[in-house]
Amino acid sequence: MERLQQQGVWQTVERPGYLGKRRDAAYREWNKMFGEGNWRIGNQMANGEMYSYEDIIWKVYVPGYEKYFLEHPIEARFITDNYSYGYDKTLCTEKEAFDIYAFYNKPGVVNQFHNVAFNVALTNLGYRFEGVEPVQVREGKPGTPDSWQPAGFRWSPGRIMAVRPELTPELIELLPGQTIWWKHGSIEEQYQLSKVLQIKSGL
Repeated sequence: MERLQQQGVWQTVERPGYLGKRRDAAYREWNKMFGEGNWRIGNQMANGEMYSYEDIIWKVYVPGYEKYFLEHPIEARFITDNYSYGYDKTLCTEKEAFDIYAFYNKPGVVNQFHNVAFNVALTNLGYRFEGVEPVQVREGKPGTPDSWQPAGFRWSPGRIMAVRPELTPELIELLPGQTIWWKHGSIEEQYQLSKVLQIKSGL
């Protein structure tokens, strides 16, 4: 994993926002435009601070889930009494459900880590998963009726509020192919709007 603070001088050229299924195609395009190793994705907060992948998880997602479950202990108890852990899009093992790199930047597989923050937050608060089956912590496309949603859609990161919303950059404009499915003020919004494409200076 690239550690942002150890790199040289970089300049931000774009805020790509939510990539989803476009990620692999975007990576190929950037390799072609700038050269492999000459660009990177990071997160630049509203105060200018750069967050790494790990920072996003430990400073944004985990605190957001912890705050939510501190305020909703009945839901936290329901989850841990009835489920064995949470997963996102891809059904995974318990070990993978606590591994932030289990589905990170794998070709053909979308990044999946909010479920790890969900699991870690609950265990950090002293809860223990007692159920037999995992729960999918994900919501369907906008407009999907609640009855058709995955069991854990209510705990999607697009519905969990950020602990420090002041760090979320303003949305200036949507690029072609970008979509917004999260609630304003959520941890998902903070992650997506702070995402930046940077290239090495001098290119």
